[in-house]
Amino acid sequence: MLAEVRRPSDVPIAFVRACKSELEALNLCMNLSNLSDETIRESLGIDKGHFSRLRKGRGNFPPNKRVALMELCGNRAPVQYEAERLGCDLVDKSKDAKIRALEQELLQLKAA
Repeated sequence: MLAEVRRPSDVPIAFVRACKSELEALNLCMNLSNLSDETIRESLGIDKGHFSRLRKGRGNFPPNKRVALMELCGNRAPVQYEAERLGCDLVDKSKDAKIRALEQELLQLKAA
């Protein structure tokens, strides 16, 4: 049974700030999805034993499956954790486009 891929959204920042490691952020991502471990690992094509080790921090999560994980789980907890640790903000491209449009409109109003 494969899970439906969802557009990832942000998780509450307090949850992200509570993570002490990347592993905790990955587990937060999976836990918030309400998907079973079996569904997640099968959808991502990860061996059962390796997935079990990943969840416990005794294995490394495949970097080439991180985006697929966030899409599958419907949240961006891992990348939010990284951004928070690096002092950065994540901005949706749709918000960037809206900001540019509003800035352009403001310039036109000022010129009028």
